[in-house]
Order: sequence, then C-alpha cells, then structure tokens
Amino acid sequence: MTITLLVSLALGAIAYIVALVLILRRTAGHADEGNLAEFFVSGRNVGLGTAIATLGATEIGLITIAYNAQKGFNDGFAAFHIGAAALVGCLIVGLTGFVVAPLRKTGVLTVPEFYGQRYGQDVRVFGATVMALGGILNMGLFLKVAALFIVAMLGLEGGSAAVNALMVGLLVIAVAYTAYGGMRSVIATDVLQFVLIVAGLSIALAFLLYEIPLADAVTEVSAAKGMAGFDPLTAPSFGLSYVLWMVLVAGVVSSAIWPTALSRALCIKDEPTVRRAYLVSSLVFMGRMILPAFIGVLAFAFFAQQTGSSPAASAPQLKAFGTDADLVATAVMLGEALPGWLVGLLAIVMFASFMSTQDGYLFCWSSIIARDIIGPLTGRTEEAAFQIRATRIGIVVIALYELYWGLIYQGREDIWDYLAVSGAIYFCSGIVVLAGGLYWPRATRKGAIAALIAGFTAIAGLGPIKQALGLADVSAPVIGFAAIGLSALAFVIVSLLDEAPDQLVRNSR
Repeated sequence: MTITLLVSLALGAIAYIVALVLILRRTAGHADEGNLAEFFVSGRNVGLGTAIATLGATEIGLITIAYNAQKGFNDGFAAFHIGAAALVGCLIVGLTGFVVAPLRKTGVLTVPEFYGQRYGQDVRVFGATVMALGGILNMGLFLKVAALFIVAMLGLEGGSAAVNALMVGLLVIAVAYTAYGGMRSVIATDVLQFVLIVAGLSIALAFLLYEIPLADAVTEVSAAKGMAGFDPLTAPSFGLSYVLWMVLVAGVVSSAIWPTALSRALCIKDEPTVRRAYLVSSLVFMGRMILPAFIGVLAFAFFAQQTGSSPAASAPQLKAFGTDADLVATAVMLGEALPGWLVGLLAIVMFASFMSTQDGYLFCWSSIIARDIIGPLTGRTEEAAFQIRATRIGIVVIALYELYWGLIYQGREDIWDYLAVSGAIYFCSGIVVLAGGLYWPRATRKGAIAALIAGFTAIAGLGPIKQALGLADVSAPVIGFAAIGLSALAFVIVSLLDEAPDQLVRNSR
C-alpha cells in the first residue's frame, strides 16, 4: 500500500471511530434502564428523516454493494432491472401501507409478537424459529464477502489468511458495538453511516466516469454480451420469471416483509410517517441496486479493455481469486483506478456500510430469538433485564455462526441469488402469514402453522440442495414462486377446514 493510502485510511478510521463513540455516548444510555421499548424499538419516536436514513443504511451494506456490483459485472446494464423492480415494489408498499402500516398500529416490539397476538404463542415460537433460521442463514456470507471485498480493494497480500483475519476483526467490532445500546444505538449510528455511504459511492462514481467514460462501458458490454447486456428478458441469467421474482423479492419483500426492514417500521412514531418513509425510501431501494451495479459495469469495461477479446474475469489481477474473480472484480478495479487517498477513504465507507447492515441483522435475529423463542418458552417475555441479556448473548452466538458459515459454504450461485433463496425460507411463508393475519379475518392458527411448514420448501432453491434433489435445471425463482403458492394454498385450505376464529373463542369458554 502507498503512503497516501495508509495515511487516508488511518485518518478516516480515526475520524469514523471518534464519531461512532460520540454518537453512542449520546444515544445509547437508555438501553440499560429496563425499558423494553427503548431497547427493541428505540422508544417508538423515530421521525421521517431518521427513518429514511436507517432504512437506507441497513439496506445499503457492503454485502449489497458487493452482490450488485457482481451482477453488473456479469450481466451488464440488464442488471439494472433489479433496481427498477425494487422501486416498484417499495412504492407499492409506501402508497398502500401494505403490512407495514397495520403492523405498526398493533404496537408489537417484534414481528413474531404479532403472530402471538393473532394466532397464539405456539405460532409465535414456530414462526420466530423459521424467521430466525432463514435470516441467520441469509447473513452467512456477509462476513466473508465483506472481508474479500476490502482485501481486494486495498490490494493486501496474504490471500485467505488476510481475509480470515479481517473477518475476525470486523466481527469483534460489530458484536461489541451492536450489543451496547440495542436498537437506539443501531438507528443513531445508521444516520452517520448512511451519509458516508451515499457520499463515498457518489464521489467514487464521479472519479470512475472520468477514467472509464459511459460510452466505453456501453461499447464493451455491447461487444461482449449483445442485447442480453441491456435487456433482462433476453439475458440468460434473467428472463421474465426472474424479473417478476425481483419485483417481489427486491421490492415488496425487502421493504415490507423482511424483518430487518420491517423492524424499522415498528420504531417510527406513527402510521402516516411510516408510509411517507417508505415512499421516499423507494428511491433508496432503487439506488442501492443500480449504483453498485453501475460501478460493476464500469469494472467489466475496465478489465475488458485490458484483456481484449478474453473474458473480463480472466484479467491477470483477478486470476488469483479463482472462482471469486467476478465477486472481487469491482473491488480490484476501485483499488487500481482511483487515487490512493480516495481508496483509503472509500475503505472506511465500505467498513461503515458493513457495520450498517451487520448491526441491524445481528440485533434483529438475536432479539427475535430472545423475545419470541426463549421468552415464551421460559415465561420471561416481559422481564427487561433477561430479554436484554438474552439478546446480547444471541448476538455473540450468531456472530460465531456467521464466521463458521462464511468459511465452509461452497455454493455456486451468485451472492444475490444465495441471499434471495436463503431468505425465501422465511419470506415465502412470512408474506402469507403476515398479510393473511392482518387482512383476512378467517385466518386460523392451524392455517398459519400449515403455511409455515409449506413455505419451508423454498430451501430447495439453494445450490447444493438443488443438486441433491435433482432440480439443477429448475430456476430459483420458479422454486420460490412454487413455495409461496404452496404456503398460500395450505394457509387458505387449512384455515377454511378449521373452525372460524370467533367459533374457537366461543368453544374455549
């Protein structure tokens, strides 16, 4: 590393840490006062601006930057459709208040708590287990991808040893910071991180377009991929089913069903503010996909110009990364194409983006385990000290899993496709059970249990499991839509066969 890079990296790290400590000292003290609402939903007093920032920061993590850049590198401008789908889906949620508004009105502290109110405590525990399983499996590659990306961008030597060391370092910091102040500290620091991420990526893009003009990128993508580099309907990696899947996954699910985003709605001060926050955040959900994908397209053009007619991923700088070449190509390009001082500052931005997702995910899943699984099973759901302590222990345990899974998982799908499929383990049933419970009075406890069981079939979309089941030729979107269909069918049929909720109440008296 050059002296300029080292100096900017050191100064940026010091400034970031100082700002983080000051914010935590000002905002996180409430968490230990025994107030569950303070710890789990930041006192339910989050305003519009902060809501937009925390939604944006949680959803623009380093993993988000990495997988969208990978999509842009592999599929060209056609990958932009994922951002357009996210815009459409989130706009629908903002305009209608789908799930987020009525759920905020219930006053619950976690998503599975609504399951308990609507269906019963056994559904709460079962639903929370499915939710946590899908969510924790979903974040299994966060740490590995973050470490790979930063190591590649900084040009650090040491291969896997450097990656593993950085994984441990990032994890230790994330655990300590997340466990400290609960949701209030997570949201407070999200504001800082959101500003850093948006500013850093925008400055980097401006420099990159000077080095790699847009016309050059269009020319290289057109020469290598033809129309498939621009039209997702003709691209081999996409197609109509994939585009429709993205409207659901990147749009509706990511904003209204996925617990890390949905938990932010529970923190916002009132229903009208929830809708406005989601309307504005639809632009953030679009930008978080398109901006990194665009930088990935520029990385493709950068290496395509170097390799001539060879595949861009075969550039000499990328060969050392083996099968991860397309994943780190954008990071390597950033390290080579940008001046040293900007690379150092961008590394701090990437660290902030990692933290902005890591804190939200660690806290979300650990709080669900503590409050909606351990709490009901032990009868200590309302004991604040126990709940906070169990959440902090859960953060440590999940972090250790994340380190292990990041080292051993060897699936072959793109990172984004892994995230979409692993998340589907929860959301294929979650969208049915949540929406059904909020909007269909005839929904019953047995119907919810049947939906949760049927939705678990989405795990068949994971690469190794697809191979084991002989489904290698079936696309993940098709498996996902089938899992949602099975879940909805089971939910409706079993609920209709079961006694109506009001009849159940009368029979229990």
